Amino acid sequence: MTTSTPSARADSQSQEPSSASVLDDLRALSLSSPVLARQQGWSYLQELGKAGRRDQLAALFERGHAPEEIHGALEGLIVGNLFGIPEAYLANPLLKINPTWRGKTFDAETGFNRLAPLARYAMRVIAPLYGGLRRVGSEMVGFGFNHRIDTAAIAPFVKVRALDYGPAEYRNPSVRTFPIKRTRDEVVELVPGLYLGRALLTMHSGEIRLIAYFGLRDFTEERPTR
Repeated sequence: MTTSTPSARADSQSQEPSSASVLDDLRALSLSSPVLARQQGWSYLQELGKAGRRDQLAALFERGHAPEEIHGALEGLIVGNLFGIPEAYLANPLLKINPTWRGKTFDAETGFNRLAPLARYAMRVIAPLYGGLRRVGSEMVGFGFNHRIDTAAIAPFVKVRALDYGPAEYRNPSVRTFPIKRTRDEVVELVPGLYLGRALLTMHSGEIRLIAYFGLRDFTEERPTR
């Protein structure tokens, strides 16, 4: 049986490419092969999520750019686990079975979330008074938001596209089990058509907590280039 020494483990970690170098490579690749860059970037986000590398996700987010335009239906990915509040930790086992969330759709200044049909039944338990879900094709849609370019609400204070779920016309729930009305999403673009977002929750005390990272990408046919 062999064991690694602390110095060996440190050497292994030092050889891991930084998020900055990976992003530089993806941006260079996107100039000639944008679809492949999106595909590899998506896989990288999945890897960071599985490894719980919030430090690298934070570094990626800091180097992202506020999307000047974001339009149409985007595929969604919850990157890793939810965290930061007790309810998030309780939700993680369920998300591993069925994430439910499928992505977001953006119009000029508004948008909504798209979910699996199972969400209709889940909402009856966690937010029974919310009546904003509706069936569109094979998905449920709801939880509307306004969006605009803004400065991030917590460090790093970069420019982001901020999603506001608070407007009264959306009637979003603010119950303890699903406080989306008090949630603010912030999105940056990593490479064209690939975005990294983070979800922030305003606590009743006024504190703003980071509770999740998520990815978004254009619904483009993602075939590897040979």
